Amino acid sequence: MPVRELPPLLGTSHFRVFIGARELGFSEVGPLSSETDVTLPPLERSHRFETVVLRRALTRSTELYDWRRKIMSGKGDRRPVTIHQLDGAGGAIVNSWRLDGAWPCRWSGPSFNAAGNDVAIEELELAYDDLVWLAAPDKPAPGKPAPDRPQSEGLSPSPARARKKTEGA
Repeated sequence: MPVRELPPLLGTSHFRVFIGARELGFSEVGPLSSETDVTLPPLERSHRFETVVLRRALTRSTELYDWRRKIMSGKGDRRPVTIHQLDGAGGAIVNSWRLDGAWPCRWSGPSFNAAGNDVAIEELELAYDDLVWLAAPDKPAPGKPAPDRPQSEGLSPSPARARKKTEGA
């Protein structure tokens, strides 16, 4: 029986975040999550995406706060947010997700403590319309199996997608 090589485990400490086309640095992102209300009968179940929180050290830049203020003033400013998971520091992209139609539903600044010496943190919480798991650069286009990976391994040749639904699960 041939020995089956297990795929490498992926870490969570190396990632890149783009809001629109602009890359911004964050110390923490997440969680990426969707849920279904299973307390309802199958045909009445609702599906939704959880909000995603972006955390970073506070600087003099007000761009995240300004985006939130724009939303609060009634101006529509939804943007795509792309999160790339890397295989190491400065490494190759191994997974990517896109939050379509993202907008800040909450911004928070630092808490102050005269007895502490923590780094000041700002958080931006994002609501969004759709979460799309994008194909990694080394994965085949949707509908085409990878030449070195037979489909019998249970790998889907197309990117997994989470969609907002209102029909039964």
